[in-house]
Amino acid sequence: MAQPKGGVLRKMRRTVRRSVIGAMLLTVALWSVAAAQPLLDKPSLVTTEWLAQHLNDPNLRIIDARASLRDYLQGHIPNAIYLNTETLRISQGGVPARLLPPERLAEIFGAIGIGNAHTVVVYSSAEDAFAHATYIAFVLELLGHRAIGVLDGGFEKWQAEGRPVVREFPQVRPTRFVPKVNPSLRADWLTVWSAIRKGGAQLLDARDPKTFAVGHIPSARNAFLRENLQGERVLTWRDKETLMKRLKALGIDPTKPIVTYCTSGREASQLWFTLRHLLGIPHVAVYDGSWIDWTARKMPKE
Repeated sequence: MAQPKGGVLRKMRRTVRRSVIGAMLLTVALWSVAAAQPLLDKPSLVTTEWLAQHLNDPNLRIIDARASLRDYLQGHIPNAIYLNTETLRISQGGVPARLLPPERLAEIFGAIGIGNAHTVVVYSSAEDAFAHATYIAFVLELLGHRAIGVLDGGFEKWQAEGRPVVREFPQVRPTRFVPKVNPSLRADWLTVWSAIRKGGAQLLDARDPKTFAVGHIPSARNAFLRENLQGERVLTWRDKETLMKRLKALGIDPTKPIVTYCTSGREASQLWFTLRHLLGIPHVAVYDGSWIDWTARKMPKE
């Protein structure tokens, strides 16, 4: 017996509704998967063009790490959150500039709106040779974060290209950041001293040559962080071939462990980032206590 036309139409409508709802659910699911994917799968040097393309991505967090809050207030990259590197350090036992414990660091990142699912791009200034940016990148990777970018050329390049600069503060909500510490990225005084005594230490001092000449850790070689960069007012990283030639000229074997240090660990992070993430050298650690910690312990020096 033939079904009435009205019944056929109702069935067709139900089928269409189910198809539409199914398609909508599939779209939402695909969008959710895409939204959960980080913009970067590993710590990287990113260009101003890349940042401009992703500037308004909801999964992106931008950190302005320039030394002066006044500079940030006078103008910053849109959506940038200000974070001074000293917020991540404290005096311990009277010794200054010691990195806070991982749980405290995680609280700070969560408080400024950075969670584990966010891609984080950090920038600073040519004035600090981008060491403030790389220091925050180092801390984030130390806590297990991988979706990290450091802006090549920093604020000066962004501004020189006529890209937008604002004074408005971003609207971000606190979130939760769960640390998964990677201890291999840090070296302490005992690790450094043991390597020196065994005769196989590969220590790179990021300080300027005059400071290095006044006193340094035994067997260290001077690798002034500014030499990793090129340009005058607007600085960018040198090409990989030039950087590798410089490293080998210092007598460093990239297949063996390397430790970078400076005065307090911050400038050393720029060497660390250059070696680990531009040259792809895996076994590079930062002696984050650096010269301050070494001299406080009255360790030998040259």
